[in-house]
Amino acid sequence: VLEVCLFFFFQAEDGIRDFCLSRGLGDVYKRQTQSTWGLSKVFKNVSRASAFRQSVKRFGNLRRIVNDVLYRDDKNDSDYITATYDPRLPLANFSAAIRENGEPKFELTTLKNGVRVLSRTPAFPSHVDLGILLDLGTRDETHETSGALLSIKNTQFKTVLNTNETINYGMVQMAGGDLEMNYDQENTFWRSYCLSHDVVDIFRMMADCAIEPRSVVAANVAMVKNKHTIHLDESLHTGEEFNDTIFRTAYGLRGLGMPLKGLHHNVGNLNAYTLQRFQLENINPSRIIVCGAGVEHHGEFVALVESKLGSIPSVEGTQVRTREKTEYLGGETRNLTEANDISIALTFESVPWTNPNMAAFNVLNTIIGSCSSFSTGGPGKGMHARATKRFLNAHHFVESASGINFHFSDSGLFGLQVNGVSTYAGQLTDLLVRELRALAEPIPEEEVRRAKNILKSNIFQALERQGDVLEEGVKNLKTFGSLDGIGNYARIVDAVTGDQINSIVRDILRSKPTLIVQGGDVGRVPSLDKIHNQLQ
Repeated sequence: VLEVCLFFFFQAEDGIRDFCLSRGLGDVYKRQTQSTWGLSKVFKNVSRASAFRQSVKRFGNLRRIVNDVLYRDDKNDSDYITATYDPRLPLANFSAAIRENGEPKFELTTLKNGVRVLSRTPAFPSHVDLGILLDLGTRDETHETSGALLSIKNTQFKTVLNTNETINYGMVQMAGGDLEMNYDQENTFWRSYCLSHDVVDIFRMMADCAIEPRSVVAANVAMVKNKHTIHLDESLHTGEEFNDTIFRTAYGLRGLGMPLKGLHHNVGNLNAYTLQRFQLENINPSRIIVCGAGVEHHGEFVALVESKLGSIPSVEGTQVRTREKTEYLGGETRNLTEANDISIALTFESVPWTNPNMAAFNVLNTIIGSCSSFSTGGPGKGMHARATKRFLNAHHFVESASGINFHFSDSGLFGLQVNGVSTYAGQLTDLLVRELRALAEPIPEEEVRRAKNILKSNIFQALERQGDVLEEGVKNLKTFGSLDGIGNYARIVDAVTGDQINSIVRDILRSKPTLIVQGGDVGRVPSLDKIHNQLQ
């Protein structure tokens, strides 16, 4: 008889063998070794009576062990009494932990190397939210490094100095928390949450993932994942490619015009050397803000951050890449496809975050709203918005309509977008022009008041969670240099008037527009010069 035994061996992706962890997170960053001599010295001083008490404590629950073997319940056991206790009655000898309500407050400290540490006290006992904000976005990428942030996101767990991807992912799962990286044109934000006793491990792991230069293995994996990410985005028709076209036409293929997921021909060229150079040139202590919400003691949190990031040297001069000033160009782009529908976007340069008219543009965007043929709207969702009443409900060839509103540190974009049947491309363009001109005319006070109420409601709803308040706070600190604006959103919105809205619309209509046309029958859309003349 011939017996064949097959053995299968599996290896972690990073090539590092896993090891057994002592508890949920294994105290990965806090392990300390003790010598045999030290242990023997400790046990030498233990008396016989103390050793007996320890033995009784360890093996005195023999009745529980026997009951477990016999599958019987020990009704005198404290766990059994608690589990079967009448929930309508208070537990005996139980006292609730009572804490007075307090208003959460922010505290800020700057380390010697320039890293800023922001913490927020808890409103009530809960988990701890952690974040690392990097003053880094796709506008900092070049033609050579385009797609670098996508590569870092696709390998967000891959580290090699202290742990590896398997351990990092296991730590997050065992902690019951989460870790994610999000980025846009100007910011990269790492966020995580966990229970308070896991903060040390989770924060140090998150700091490694955010700042550690990517290895050769990580870069090679990222090049493969980047292509799949782009292919998936194209298959799902998320609309991100259309937005990239808007920014590329408005600002050129640089700065704010760089695509969010990188240039398609370059994402496969981002080797380890290119990624590491991108990180070293753009990540500087002065561009790092560490934040935490649900933190009881600000000083302890600062000490934790300093122990991990305090040794990063502050680099200045030619070794640090400076952000180029944005230059709005405008123009038009037409992409002909075989689709039966057509998408038209008409945008203008607006204002940056710090401009006094920023709130007016957000109220104006709420007046326009958004709608599609798959959603009829509802309370607070724009059922009275102009996109619904003047676009979708008034014209059968309109499939969707929405406002376009973006703000950045030194520029902004505002406009309208409409999607409909391609054979009605001319009518769709006339509709865009007519509604833009209508916004420069007096707006009923009821419509302005409704838009401001909806905008305030959306703001308050977006800031209900502790983690969202933390992210808003740290981005306010980066953009405005203070945290004063968070509690004043309602006052800022209420100060907007209809005359102010009319004024900003008239100003942008006199500027050079950006026209994007994509779909079938793009030739039916008039030229940009003709549209610009109609807007005057």
